Amino acid sequence: SNGKLPNSALRGKFKQPKTYQVFVNRPFTKQHIQQLRDGIVITTVAQRDNKKAEPLTAKTRSCEVIQIDTYGVQMTLVEGRNRQIRKMMEALDLRVEELHRMHFMGLNLHPLERPGDWVHLDAKEMNVVKNVLCHANDGESDDDDDDGNLL
Repeated sequence: SNGKLPNSALRGKFKQPKTYQVFVNRPFTKQHIQQLRDGIVITTVAQRDNKKAEPLTAKTRSCEVIQIDTYGVQMTLVEGRNRQIRKMMEALDLRVEELHRMHFMGLNLHPLERPGDWVHLDAKEMNVVKNVLCHANDGESDDDDDDGNLL
């Protein structure tokens, strides 16, 4: 891989949503859920353009959070800072017990259970991948409509 797909999906203006299931050591409160939705100040190390890595302290972007049980939430992030979910939970005095990525770029990752697992993509899923790659080539392509869909 030349890195074009992950770089275009994870960085820049075409960042793709990532959905996770997160289970923690203590029950979530309504306040925890709202704080996660609104964004939480965390510190991560950011490295840009081959420059020296520097700490970045900033509020996370707002995200979709759905409580799935007393100890679990489903979170959808567009941002993707290093260890972001774990650091968000730590800021709420919660410890992540389990963390599973469920969807990425609109693709369902549920059938993948272990590192190295793979599945064939259907036509709709391949179209998602092609759209992301298309946007990686200077952001636009003559092969897509105004909504970014491949023609």
